[in-house]
Amino acid sequence: MRIEFLIHFSIRRNITIIKGDSATGKTTLLRILYEYLRIGRQSGYAVSTNASYYVYIRDEVGRDWKDALYPLKNTVIFIEENNEFVFTKEFASYVKESGNYFVFVTRAPLKMLPYSIHEIYEIITDGKRTDIKESYHEFKEIYSNYPIIENNKIQNVVTEDSNSGYQFWMHAFKNSNVTSSNGNGNLIKCVKELGLRDTLVIADGAAFGSLIETCISSFQIQTERRISLWLPESFEYLILKSGILKSEKLIQILDNIPEYVECEKYESWEKFFTEILITLTADGVEKYSKNILNSYYLQDWVVDKIKEQLPIEVINK
Repeated sequence: MRIEFLIHFSIRRNITIIKGDSATGKTTLLRILYEYLRIGRQSGYAVSTNASYYVYIRDEVGRDWKDALYPLKNTVIFIEENNEFVFTKEFASYVKESGNYFVFVTRAPLKMLPYSIHEIYEIITDGKRTDIKESYHEFKEIYSNYPIIENNKIQNVVTEDSNSGYQFWMHAFKNSNVTSSNGNGNLIKCVKELGLRDTLVIADGAAFGSLIETCISSFQIQTERRISLWLPESFEYLILKSGILKSEKLIQILDNIPEYVECEKYESWEKFFTEILITLTADGVEKYSKNILNSYYLQDWVVDKIKEQLPIEVINK
């Protein structure tokens, strides 16, 4: 009898999450990778990859995670959920500075780490076939706690940004009450305090992965008003994608972002987009600052181009 366990996935960012309930194949995946790494084809498994990888199952006696992981460079590191150190500030600092890629097999959110909503995957099995799919692929546009998104009156707009992004949305949604939550960790509290008015929440999807489940759960039970959640990569990404900046190099970057993001330098794509925007506009009238928004970006034609990035349900409200 031949048993096959076939999984194919690509790693695009420095942090990837694989989640799933018990008996969905998370442990099996790690065991296959671990045994193949240890003894190769003698393990009875076949692993094909174009990257160096390492599997950290759990602490060995007399050796902690730092001994095992610190020597690794430019390596994809798989870590299982039964390691408490992944929730510490010390480990978070290591992840941001190590230059490695990390795949966490876990059911619990890693709140110390800035990972994207688009790098959270689930292991799906139907008894015959096992696969990995993106958990929040539907959030590439917009989520609502009501089934009909189009009826959101957008009386309130809540943005996590307290600087340039907030200043822009204040201008773009002149007929709405625009509020800054001063960070993504305060979004839920801020939305609750706004009362029973339809609300659009805008947050940076590039670093919202650890908060997405809690946020959606909170919005789902607030059935007395419509709450829509829009998660673009970041405000700076919207500017870059809008077409107001003419650059062949920018077009190349946006067409293949993973090839340009150095994980040792950028803990999230959000920071990469900010640096690209600042660099591209450094010597022009479009000079960008994250703290105070240049009035260039408040011109009507620029506002319109950036607002074109909004989901169609919001544009046609």
